Amino acid sequence: MVSRSFLGLVPYRHYGIELPDGTMVENSPPGIRIVGYAGFARGRPTQVTNPGASPAERDLAVQRALSRVGERRYSLTGNNCEHFANWCATGIAISQQVIAWIASLVRIAFAAAATAFVFALAQAATAE
Repeated sequence: MVSRSFLGLVPYRHYGIELPDGTMVENSPPGIRIVGYAGFARGRPTQVTNPGASPAERDLAVQRALSRVGERRYSLTGNNCEHFANWCATGIAISQQVIAWIASLVRIAFAAAATAFVFALAQAATAE
């Protein structure tokens, strides 16, 4: 995992699967592909998110990753790098970043609705 930012403004974490030769399998808009470690990290520090994985678990993650190289079904909300890396590691495609983003949107929507409701109540009270 490497921390990045979109347009220098929106921070996000980019996930991939490290292969035995040190290259990485990543899912990005061009598709699932093998890239060099330097291209994946882009000069930033990386972090292993499952350092306790057994050799068999790592092998399975690598097999899963390699089985999908060449796919071009990237989706920011439904099939991003985190979905891919989690699926490779666990068999479950999930993105905590997407869940957090959706939760933030829901909070914003509720706050906007509550503000509109309070404003409408205030308007009604002053109209009486």
